[in-house]
Amino acid sequence: MYYILIRKRFVLAAFLGLLGLALLVMGWRGVPGQTVKKEAGIPASAPATGKVEMGGTGTAGTALDLSRKSLESSKEGSAFFVEYRLDRERTRGQQVELLREIVNSPSTAAETRRKAQEKLLTISQNMAREMEVENLIRARGFQDAAVCLDEKGATVVVLAPRISKEEAARINELVSRGTGVDARNVVIIPRP
Repeated sequence: MYYILIRKRFVLAAFLGLLGLALLVMGWRGVPGQTVKKEAGIPASAPATGKVEMGGTGTAGTALDLSRKSLESSKEGSAFFVEYRLDRERTRGQQVELLREIVNSPSTAAETRRKAQEKLLTISQNMAREMEVENLIRARGFQDAAVCLDEKGATVVVLAPRISKEEAARINELVSRGTGVDARNVVIIPRP
């Protein structure tokens, strides 16, 4: 009976792991068979009204070119945020691993262990705050945002070609309220 219970758990864990991996691959590459076709130079984001004018002399041709450039820059911008988050998590993972080694080492002095534990707590709190503020900025209508907290302040990168003073003030308020960082120590960077 005990052997069967362990085997069922193992099979369930393996199945869930494979399912998670499959979902990750699908999210990264898209759903198989769902390819975007471009016919006659019309981008996939063009409206299907049947009144598309081709050529570089008309306004529709220019609009299609602008739409294509906008779509490409949006993909590049999204890629930046994905890369940034991956790098941030990788770096934080290395920091956390090092701090855990310090905390778990029997030869570590009590004061050093206490400082490492405090640093671990700070890192976990910063991670939660960053994610919360990023979600709040997206809720304000921006496509994407990345927040980095450190001892000096906060840096916010927003997916937008430019930011108005009003938008910057709203972002600044969200970051200050969500993280406790003084508004003067918040840097906002637009990224097209």
